[in-house]
Amino acid sequence: MLKRIGILTFLVILGWTLFAEKPLERIANETAVEGESLFGEGKYIEAAGKFEQALAQLQEAVKADGIPLDEEKVSSWLYNAYQSYLNAREFDNAVRIIDQRIARDPDDYDLTKNKAILLAKYLDKPDDAITVLISFDKSNNSLPAKKLTASYYENYKQDAANALIWYQKAFDQKQDSKILQNIATLHKNLGNNQQAIKAYEDYINTNPDNSKLIATYKNLATLYDDLDNPVKAVEYFEKANALQADDKIVLLLVTRYYDMRNFEKSLQKVNELLKIKPASKDAIYYRALNNYELGQNDLAQNDFEKLVNDSKYGKSAQGFIESIKSEK
Repeated sequence: MLKRIGILTFLVILGWTLFAEKPLERIANETAVEGESLFGEGKYIEAAGKFEQALAQLQEAVKADGIPLDEEKVSSWLYNAYQSYLNAREFDNAVRIIDQRIARDPDDYDLTKNKAILLAKYLDKPDDAITVLISFDKSNNSLPAKKLTASYYENYKQDAANALIWYQKAFDQKQDSKILQNIATLHKNLGNNQQAIKAYEDYINTNPDNSKLIATYKNLATLYDDLDNPVKAVEYFEKANALQADDKIVLLLVTRYYDMRNFEKSLQKVNELLKIKPASKDAIYYRALNNYELGQNDLAQNDFEKLVNDSKYGKSAQGFIESIKSEK
């Protein structure tokens, strides 16, 4: 977990004359080594204190002895102090240290993200986390910062309106199907069903590549399912499947057409599924169901008999067989 300056520091320390007055930089190095030892012993608070002390001693050495500031040591010891406070669950101090790290590298999104996580998740300060992310985005036009801002509004603040604003900002920057799904879901949760549908339709009209279009068709189909519009759901599941055959979608279409009592179309999808998965018990069962509904009892019974020992369909298949026999 810790960043070590390396063996060189240790060798330099050993190389100094024991009887000479210790240079301030040497004292700082020795303090940092103490911090590493304490961290290894699980004494995280004490370790953090040593790393901060080493940093102060190094700054004093720069002023008093006129040595150049060793940026690598500063970076390493700040990181080690941060990790120590994290392990000690001293999150306020972890934020204080990460602020120093951000000051050294304000364009590093990971640092800003980690600060936001600490504020929102561990310190219960989502407003502060959002402020940090918005400030970073203002300076860096950051897609990840926009998305995280939106998710914090949605999940920590339950503020769908602002979440929509930030997801839309993210989508304007990069037309991504996952972002779009978040936008559509928020609209649906707000009862804005037509706006949810329009979000997907607008994206489709941008002519995205096939992989993104498939995902969008599936998402729109699922939305229509949630809105209890099976006809439109089937339409978009069909569009997704036409671009890339998917046995799960084909099975879903089998069941949808069966539920809609379109038995011929359901049978057509059964045959399509059997081409993909020749031994599919789901396909055999629904072929039997559709043939039964169409009055093809001999064909239905033949398929049901293949399933009597199946753990999923056996009981139902046996019931249909008995029903067919009673009709003869």
